Amino acid sequence: MEPQSQRSLLEVRQLELSFQDKFLFSDLNFSIEPGQKISVKGKSGSGKSTLLKCILGFMVPASGSIFFKGEELSVKNIWSLRRRIGYVPQEPDLGDLEVLAFLEKPYRYKANHDQALDRDRLEGLFETFHLEKELLHKPSRLLSGGEKQRVAMISALLLDRDLYLFDEATAALDAETRLAVVNHLHKLEDLSALFVTHDQNLLDLSAKVLSIGNNRGGES
Repeated sequence: MEPQSQRSLLEVRQLELSFQDKFLFSDLNFSIEPGQKISVKGKSGSGKSTLLKCILGFMVPASGSIFFKGEELSVKNIWSLRRRIGYVPQEPDLGDLEVLAFLEKPYRYKANHDQALDRDRLEGLFETFHLEKELLHKPSRLLSGGEKQRVAMISALLLDRDLYLFDEATAALDAETRLAVVNHLHKLEDLSALFVTHDQNLLDLSAKVLSIGNNRGGES
């Protein structure tokens, strides 16, 4: 099966998804072009987070196909494709490391051997995301939920992935900080992202919004 568009960064075609014997949705179709930002909204339990796990290869759909840069996701290529996707969950697990050690950790992996932590860019993102630099030397386990979300987003952005998946990544932020984060994401014209969100600011910046519910998915 060939993807409809060779220029699509991500294409989801006729996806049907169930979880723990519960049918979530069927015939879900959408694509993300390079530099495009789209959002997914829906009621709790409608399958939004499960969709992201499916794109990452952590779950297998009942039927349908997912293409990344024209290549269909499969057990044979999911590890290599996953390295090109940045994922920020709603409740990031930063472990017990100090924040700086957590941010440095990805660069010790073979997949990122050609990259190095950009301290100037890191400090700039800390300022933009309303985080104090002193936080770098604080144990991650002592961070608030909103601080963890912002640190996880910064870690992902610094890795310059081809596609980003954000799962309610601004949910724990206050209104002022949320707006600062969203404004920064909006300014990143080359950022390709899929937001699972109820944040109206993210919905407003999205080129299109997918509504999941009533056992189907559709664009608005």
